[in-house]
Amino acid sequence: MLRCFALWLLPLILGAANTSAPTITGVVNAASNRAPGLSASGIAQGSIFTIYGSNLGPNICGATLAFPLQTTMCGVTLTVTVNGTSTAPIPIGVFGYQINAILPSLTPTGTGTITVTYAGQPSVGTPIQVVSAAFGTFTPTYGYGSASVTDTDYKLNTIIHTLHPGDVGVLWGTGLGPIAASDGAGVAPGNLPGPFTVYVGNTPVAPSYAGRSGCCAGLDQVVFTVPSGVQGCYVPIAVQAGGAVGNIGTIAVAPVGQDACSDSVIGQDLINKLAGGNKVDFGNIRLESINLTFSGLTISGSVGNGDYAYATFSEFTPQTAFYAEYGVSSGYCTMYNSSDLSIAQLDAGSGLSLQGPLLAPGPIAPAYAGSGSYALLLTQSIAKFLYSDVNYTVAGTGGSSVGAFTVTDTTSLPDAKLSGLVGHSISRSSDLTVQWTGGNSALENGQVTIAGYSGTGTDVTSVASSFICKAPVSAQRFTIPSWVLSTLPASGSYMVGATSIPIGYIWIGQDNQPTTFQASGLDRGVITDVFYQGVILPYQ
Repeated sequence: MLRCFALWLLPLILGAANTSAPTITGVVNAASNRAPGLSASGIAQGSIFTIYGSNLGPNICGATLAFPLQTTMCGVTLTVTVNGTSTAPIPIGVFGYQINAILPSLTPTGTGTITVTYAGQPSVGTPIQVVSAAFGTFTPTYGYGSASVTDTDYKLNTIIHTLHPGDVGVLWGTGLGPIAASDGAGVAPGNLPGPFTVYVGNTPVAPSYAGRSGCCAGLDQVVFTVPSGVQGCYVPIAVQAGGAVGNIGTIAVAPVGQDACSDSVIGQDLINKLAGGNKVDFGNIRLESINLTFSGLTISGSVGNGDYAYATFSEFTPQTAFYAEYGVSSGYCTMYNSSDLSIAQLDAGSGLSLQGPLLAPGPIAPAYAGSGSYALLLTQSIAKFLYSDVNYTVAGTGGSSVGAFTVTDTTSLPDAKLSGLVGHSISRSSDLTVQWTGGNSALENGQVTIAGYSGTGTDVTSVASSFICKAPVSAQRFTIPSWVLSTLPASGSYMVGATSIPIGYIWIGQDNQPTTFQASGLDRGVITDVFYQGVILPYQ
């Protein structure tokens, strides 16, 4: 099982050389991208880490990697100083805006500084927190979405190549901890001391191997067995190392005897088409409304926390099924950046239009030209947010990949409401059992979606994290595991008059039944909506 799985290698970027002094804007685990201040955000001894910034090196760097690895690449050197001791990280990828490097295992733990020197010009020293272990799982979307997991034949886990209860899986990441040998001298496989815990679904699992891969410096493998009772296209997986849980990815698990899972939003027929060796082109449009009430505070009322319209137009092949990432399976929670993390590369035009009650004209704009990803934040200045039980029409004039279309969504009536949370705070170190009233068994295949958010503040130095869970609506209760809550930061606050408002939220809702639409270039498109209701309260 000690073999290279190099999803972390990035392509070289072409361009002219940089001449200004380097500027560092961020230092993170290369797999998890966890911002400083979040759980498992320290840079582990012996791990691969990423430096973001500008003028960090040439835009053309044709260096190749071979053992022994060197501490200089394309004129770039790095220095980390902790408690008066300096070490030289090993660059393994140099770009003008990003450096990937290995932190030497001999680097002392503690708070220090890191500098980048390129063409004789050093950057300003930037803080770095060095820890013994802080594991990150590689994913395709900066720490969110599908976890880089293979079977024992090193075939990537996807919705059409699933694991099964009892199967052995290999999770790929970095940050398990230091090795005794030189990090750049060669491969150094072998179990590291730990302790380590793998969370698969809701079950803690002891790994059978946790250490370096058999090919690549800094790259770790965690070998685990899928526990019984686990099933779904989007089952959470995470590793606790150094006492902290890093990012949470997902894996696909099906019953024994089935190669494909069955609960993806793209539909069983398109999963089967993909499994049959064909490509699938899928469009996903969502309208989201969040209404939050104040919990146990001296002010009353509610606040719209932002209504959104967004869309993705994606093409999947059997080789890229890894990127078909839509939320979390029922009974589980995962880290939340968006409920749609699919790769979106089908151009559907320069913008989509959204029409409905009290909406001023305005496009759902693409993330960038031709990206296939579109988003619009509805605010009081352009709309009075979204309303339930009314019609909203989304239309596209068409682009290079997707033709023109018009589809109307009749929005759902919010029914499920959280209960028993008024006046409470949420502990991040204990399981949280939430309860709700209401809910419609005809929506979201009889499921509810529960999500939460906590942030440290409102300025540019603030950090935040979110989670999302699914549960059967009929259960009327669900327990969010403490290891999921531990990935949130403690909530900060802001002032409204003389009242301190916590930057912590939890909400519940149900996806409406999707309405399908057709457009040239798509196998299927769907539009749906969700109206979340929740409370404002702190995570402590």
